Amino acid sequence: MGCLSLWETLDSFKQHDVQELCRVLLDDVEKMMRGTCVEGTIPRLFRGKTVSYIQCKDVEYRSERREDYYDIQLSIKGKNNIMESFVDYVAVEQLVGDNKYDAEEHGLQDAEKGVKFLTLPPVLHLQLMRFTYDSQTGQNVKINDRFEFPEQLQLDEFLQDPDPMDPAHYVLHAVLAHSGNNEGGHYVVYLNPEGDGRWCKFDDDVVSRCTKEEAIEQNYGGPEDDLFLHHSTNAYMLVYIRESQLSEYPTSVTDPEMSTCSPQCHGVL
Repeated sequence: MGCLSLWETLDSFKQHDVQELCRVLLDDVEKMMRGTCVEGTIPRLFRGKTVSYIQCKDVEYRSERREDYYDIQLSIKGKNNIMESFVDYVAVEQLVGDNKYDAEEHGLQDAEKGVKFLTLPPVLHLQLMRFTYDSQTGQNVKINDRFEFPEQLQLDEFLQDPDPMDPAHYVLHAVLAHSGNNEGGHYVVYLNPEGDGRWCKFDDDVVSRCTKEEAIEQNYGGPEDDLFLHHSTNAYMLVYIRESQLSEYPTSVTDPEMSTCSPQCHGVL
């Protein structure tokens, strides 16, 4: 990966948000894959699709916009767990009263506004929105509230058209934890490489085995023994892999596969 130009030289010495890093990294890798035997791998692994809609209640009028996404940002403020955040994500907003929808030739109409998932990708990136703007202080603050996430995640209910032959069941693959506050901190990654519950901890250049409790439960956040203190170390990004494709991702690249790629492809792999 040494050939990737993620940022300019000065930017590379600054601390960046992990979601920003992930997006820039995937974009750079996808560009390098163009014209090689692995072109299209990034969208095939990480891209999902949503549809945002406005549906009028009293007339036959509907507006839709379909979009691709590579990660999902989940609100955690006032939520106990991931399922509550997904429910909030697809919650239907009522456009009524002074907030009626202008439905072109139909004029102002009562309507419903929402978003639905059309597809969920094989590798699902979930960013937990632990940083928010505090209007009283005029600064971003970190939310250290307890927020639970499961080892097994079932998301069929959030798909517009669930596929019974390929249910949207996911297994937790990685937990990226942040220690610190809005001004800076330290990232540690917990990885479940085979999806079998055997976890590893990546802390800078130190890699060690760890327990499932250390990787999951200890990164929920929330109050310490003292009710006035909160854990400043908690999960910030989660990676889930679709259960039906665990045998495919992650996978090693064999020498014969490497030999069919161009020299540029070698640099990516």
